[in-house]
Parts: sequence; C-alpha cells; structure tokens
Amino acid sequence: MLPVGEVLRSELRVSELDGEKAELDSPGLRFVGKPEPESSDLGGFIYFGQAAYRVTLPGTEGGGWATSWGPLSVPDEFVPLDLYFDDDGSGGTGGYLFFRDQRLPGLYGLGAHCEGQSVTFREMNLGLEFTGEFDDDVTTLSSRATGFGGTAAVTWQRMSEARAAIPAGTPSLPPRDPAEAAFVDRAPPLTDDGWPTAKASDAGIAIEPLRNLVASVAEGNLPLAHSVLVARSGKLVVEEYFYGFDRDVIHDMRSASKSIASTLIGLAVSEGLLEDADVRVLDLLDYESYDNPDERKSRISVRHLMTMSSGLDANDSDRNSAANENTYQSQTEQPDWIKLALDVPMIAEPGQRVIYGSANPMILAAVLESVLDSGVEWFADEALFAPLGIDDYRIFMRPDDAGVYLGGGMYLTPRDMLKIGQLYLDDGEWQGEQLLPKAWVEESFGRYGRLEPVDRNGNQYGYLWWHESYSAGDRTVDSVEARGNGGQYIFVVPELDAVVVITAGNFRGGLEMTRQSQRMFETYVLPALLGE
Repeated sequence: MLPVGEVLRSELRVSELDGEKAELDSPGLRFVGKPEPESSDLGGFIYFGQAAYRVTLPGTEGGGWATSWGPLSVPDEFVPLDLYFDDDGSGGTGGYLFFRDQRLPGLYGLGAHCEGQSVTFREMNLGLEFTGEFDDDVTTLSSRATGFGGTAAVTWQRMSEARAAIPAGTPSLPPRDPAEAAFVDRAPPLTDDGWPTAKASDAGIAIEPLRNLVASVAEGNLPLAHSVLVARSGKLVVEEYFYGFDRDVIHDMRSASKSIASTLIGLAVSEGLLEDADVRVLDLLDYESYDNPDERKSRISVRHLMTMSSGLDANDSDRNSAANENTYQSQTEQPDWIKLALDVPMIAEPGQRVIYGSANPMILAAVLESVLDSGVEWFADEALFAPLGIDDYRIFMRPDDAGVYLGGGMYLTPRDMLKIGQLYLDDGEWQGEQLLPKAWVEESFGRYGRLEPVDRNGNQYGYLWWHESYSAGDRTVDSVEARGNGGQYIFVVPELDAVVVITAGNFRGGLEMTRQSQRMFETYVLPALLGE
C-alpha cells in the first residue's frame, strides 16, 4: 500500500501575472495559465509526467491564485499500487506497475537500472521514481518513491506471492453498492455542466432492458463496466456508474480521443487556419528530409490521415510495422515521434488502403501546431471544450514537451464525452450555438473505406469515426462511433435521436473484452431506445 496521495500532491500558488499569462515552475511540474473570462479565477494547464491537466486556480482573498493539486482522480491518501515482478526468462527480473482502482490513471514504466541488489526504475505518466533494494532471495523489494510532493516508503512482493493473495487485475471496489444495485427511473441530477435532464420513461425509453443491464453489471456478469449514459432529444436521461466511478471522475478514453482530433481539424478549417482537408501534410511541416524517401509521401493529405489511408507503414495491428503505436512509444532513440512516423516506408499510395494506425492522428497534431500560435491544447480548450462547458480533462502529450499526442489517451468525464456525441448528432450545434460547421459533420460521418485487417475490423470508416450496425428484434440501426481500447465508446444514433456513452476497464482480454461495450449497447440499450 503506497501513500500516493502524499507523494503526488502539491500546493500551487501564483502571485501575479506576467502580461496576460502566468507561469509557475515547481519541482516535477509546470503550470501555464491566464485569467478566465468573466471570472476572478485563473485557468490553464499543469504539465506533469506525460500529460497536460486542465485546471482552475481560484482567486484568493489576499490576492493571487492558489489550489492544492494532484494528478489522481480519486483523492485517497492511500491507494493500492501494485508492482508485479518475477523472472523475465533470461536470467533477470522483470515486472509491471498498475493501480487496482481503475479510477486512477494507467501507468507506464520506463525500464529499470539494476546494480547488485539495488534497483531504480521510473514511471512516465505520474513521474514517480523508485529506488530500493531486493532482499537476498528476491522475494521482496523495499524502496522509496519520490514525486513532486515528497517521498514515501514502498514494499513490493514477488509476482507469485502477490498473485496468491490478490489475482492480477482484481478491482479494489465492487461493481455496485447492494443498496443501489437496481435501476431507478429518475432524471439524472441537474448540474452546472449544461445538460438538461429528464426521466428515461418520459423520453420514450423502455425501462426493463435498463433494469436488466444494471442488474447484470451489479452481479458481475459484465465485468469492469464503468458507466452507461444515454441522451435522448438533447436531454440526459440515463446516468449509471459502477466500480466507484461517478460523474466527477475523468475517464481514460484511449483511442476514442481520435474522434476529437478530427473535430479539432474541422474547427481549424472553419477558422481559416487550414484551407481544407486536402491540404498536403509535408507542405506544412519544416523537416529538412525524411528517411525512406518516396514521392508518394508528398501526396499525403490531412484527409488521408483522418481516414487512416496515408499509406505509411503505421499498422497498430502489426507488431512489425515501423510506426506501430507500441513501437514509437516504447523506443528511446528518437524522441520526435512525428519525425519517426514520417520516416517510415510507404506501403501504399495515399488513399488506396485504410489501415488503422495511431500515427496518423498523431501527425495531425503536428499539422495543427504548424498553423497555431499556441499549443494544440490551448486551441482545443478555447475552440471546443470551453464552449461545451468542459473544464476538467487531461491530454496525453508527446515526449520532451513536443506537443499533444492526439492518437489517444485523453481523459474526460462520461457526461463530457456525451457532449461530443451530441455536438455531432445536432450537426455541430451545442445549445443553439454553431460550434462546428454542419458540412464538416456530414464529411466526418462519410464512408471512406473499409478498415484493414478485415478479419479484425472490417468497418467502414469516416474522419476518425467508425460505422457499425446493430440489431434488436426486427430492427437494424446504424451507429457512428468513437472507440477506445478497453471499452470506451460514444455511440451517435441519428435515427433514434440518441447519443450513448459506455466506458469500461477491460484493458486485458483482447478485442473480445473491449467489445463488451458494444454487446451492452446491442443487448440492453438499443432495445430500451426502441421501447421494447
């Protein structure tokens, strides 16, 4: 048990502005902010680990701005943090870190340095560093964790010992409090986030499928389902959470973040920052040359990146692909991930093949950076999130402060994820304000090819949006979706005037467990929407 909350909490205080901005460097983190419109607060980003956290610093009575901040969504002083280590098969010792409480962020180890019984290893997302020593029989590792808030003593068990006590992946909380295990047909609470609410039954939604859904999760038949939300006719009508999640906890969207990347491109086009989706990518970037020179690279357009048809060897389903997501995130030789992705060989003419690769939306981040005066995170905040009333989120960054990633890893609350879907359902409007051109929504929901490999995907694909069809009774209904590993889904269902968000933590178990969220939609939510 590690007192992570103590190690990862710091008091942030800004006394004055430097022009229109405030900057603060504190051990392990950096803050950049500016005054919020029509408020005495200071809004901005904390850059910590490999993420940018959107935060608000309230004004203080004595002047300036201050808050206590830590990167954990759940402010527990003690949280279960596990390190499993065992023989790595080659005479050494290996292992991995994770939180059993999935409300806490995913962890990413950066390798270890061993000298005799001493070991030092780092964690990227939270910026922790562990230094300690194994006992003589390598069954226990005693260490100290150092973060920006201080240090803490940590004791780890060998993997076999830990698994005997707590199986890997065991959640620290039950699916649901037994007293609240049943679905209740009531309007979700009104908050200040902009969502009007209503009862599901008043929106023409059948209640029995929802009762069955909540009961199935509560009984453990739908493991690690974290939330189910439904909006009908612009109102939030279903809001259910499990495994300790609630409306205030931001959730790892994984690759569902990619759909927001295409939203940002649409906003840049609408503001005249980009001419259109056919602008050539290499014309906007300032690299002097590229490895594996190929004239086809010069023909890659923004549209090709959004439709996964760049022709670059960037196949996330192929471990041997030169720009597989795991490849560039794991290597340390080239910190410039954009350059690494553009250096790889071409395997097709742009527009010819649709192959899922996170390097494509990642390169879109560099495209946006080339036409913006500030970072993409600031553009996203001002052009998209602020108008939607979203002010608590986290964006994954590329290494060495290079810029946002956009290939995945954004954290939003499920209610805010639902807003992204509602924006598209309403042709780019949110509460009467046209944020995104209707024409861009129509383009985004086009069908530009079938994703390879067909045996794994096979879906028609839009501008980083997936197409799918579902059946209930004698009805077949089309959905356009943002999708993320582990079960993160935004379902936009125009013919039923509905948006559905389902989040989950099924990061182990492969594609079958990730698609549990789709089965939940088809088995329970769709019949409810159809009134069956």
